[in-house]
Amino acid sequence: MNIESTFTVLRREQLLMDHAPHSVQFENLTRQLLRTFSAAAVIPPLTVAEIRLYATLALLHDVGKRSIPQEILNKPGRLTQEEFEVMKSHTTQGCELLENIPELRECEAFPLICDVCRHHHERWDGSGYPDRLAGDSITPWVQVVGLADAFDALIHPRVYKPAYPQEQASDMIVSGACGIFNPLLLACFARHIGAISQMVYA
Repeated sequence: MNIESTFTVLRREQLLMDHAPHSVQFENLTRQLLRTFSAAAVIPPLTVAEIRLYATLALLHDVGKRSIPQEILNKPGRLTQEEFEVMKSHTTQGCELLENIPELRECEAFPLICDVCRHHHERWDGSGYPDRLAGDSITPWVQVVGLADAFDALIHPRVYKPAYPQEQASDMIVSGACGIFNPLLLACFARHIGAISQMVYA
């Protein structure tokens, strides 16, 4: 199955919402970060086609949240430890959901999809989940998706928090408030996120 056929299956299964306004923004944010980091050589060089593919697949990172109870997803207050463990399972639940679609298992991009679903909450120092990967054990492009996810989540309101200004969100990420990211990525992120966010969210 080629990549376009894969996207068709994902759209048919209503797993890839790549035309919704927020999806377009998140895909663009991921694309711009990948392009910037590749050009700065803080991740391995990527072709235009690879950047497009990875940015589109990034939209699947939270697909496992479909398996999380709504009362946990929409809880306005702080999650209990037990609820947080359920929430964290969206990383593995996403892979299980995708594995149940036979057409996808045959796709060349299937390992990439599972990688981003499972590992976008891993952190550079090994403090993330579910596998406590550290450093370069986390695929470079998935590190970028994790960074994009953290920034995007901070600048949008959630039931449990308000939206933070973009500058404050950037400072929180660089300071480690959202977990420890690759320091090379962080330095490049800090230099360019202002211009990138203006371009993406204007």
